[in-house]
Amino acid sequence: MSKSIEVKRQIISKCLEVFRKDGYYNTGIKKLAEACEIKQSLFYYYFESKEHLLEEILKAVHGYFARKVFNLAYQEEKSVHQRLEEMVEITREVFMRAEGGCIMANTVLEMVQEQPQFIPVIRGFFDDWIAANAHLLKERYVEKVAIEKAEQAVQDVEGGIMLMRLYNDPKYFFKALERGRRLLD
Repeated sequence: MSKSIEVKRQIISKCLEVFRKDGYYNTGIKKLAEACEIKQSLFYYYFESKEHLLEEILKAVHGYFARKVFNLAYQEEKSVHQRLEEMVEITREVFMRAEGGCIMANTVLEMVQEQPQFIPVIRGFFDDWIAANAHLLKERYVEKVAIEKAEQAVQDVEGGIMLMRLYNDPKYFFKALERGRRLLD
């Protein structure tokens, strides 16, 4: 991997944490450059604008979840319970170490009305998450019910993340994950 690609990945990773914690509108290029320990001018070598950077971050997060979480739902050589358990465990690990909640949900709540160009990326993330859950739930439910329950599970997890942040208590998130697990019982 070239040094340029690695630097860009590091910038995306560090800026993800800043945006997730502080939000888009409370974050300037100066703050992002400081978090990355680079000059502001170097920022523009890799990204046209703050909007372009955020879009790349959202795509990177979607790609990570697609590879590490959603993909597990389709590994048919494993039992449906094992696949769900692995998906839940990785999701739990990600959001327990991620200060500031879910960047996708945060972006929707903060700015989707003013910056609609992010809608396709965010919808793609949630569509894939729902589809992965529905794929697992089709083992137990007809397709329409599986999709409804998958949507419900994703909404529940996002609400659990929000309440975890609000009350500084992970029990809300853990309970949402547990309710998702029980959908296969």
